[in-house]
Amino acid sequence: MGTSRKKSSSGYEPKRPRSAFRVSEPGATGMLLGQKLHRLIADFGNNRVASLLGVSPSQPLRWQKGEERISADNQRGLLDLDYVVARLLQLFPQEQAEIWLTSHNAHLGARPIDVLRLRGAARVVQAIDAEAQDAYA
Repeated sequence: MGTSRKKSSSGYEPKRPRSAFRVSEPGATGMLLGQKLHRLIADFGNNRVASLLGVSPSQPLRWQKGEERISADNQRGLLDLDYVVARLLQLFPQEQAEIWLTSHNAHLGARPIDVLRLRGAARVVQAIDAEAQDAYA
């Protein structure tokens, strides 16, 4: 059995595997957030994730269990933290990545975690890129 393909007006598109889904499908966003939350908790622990996100220590566990929905602001914070941590782990071991995230950064003029919470991931990613350039220079 080969893979079947559908033709479209612009050519052909491969048939979507049954395990694939669109983010717009019901439940897909929650599932993606749940995966990211699970990974962060596995790497850093529940209390540390709560601290990094600026929420109460019980909050991530309630989200993970499905007892509460994640607010839009906390969804953005979770996505930003997950992305920044993934980028940091390309450069540093986990413990050093956490130290970098919570220590003063000369490029940012503040702690990266504070900039992440207040302004989002963009400036923190720029600081990570600057760090990577120094590391590979």
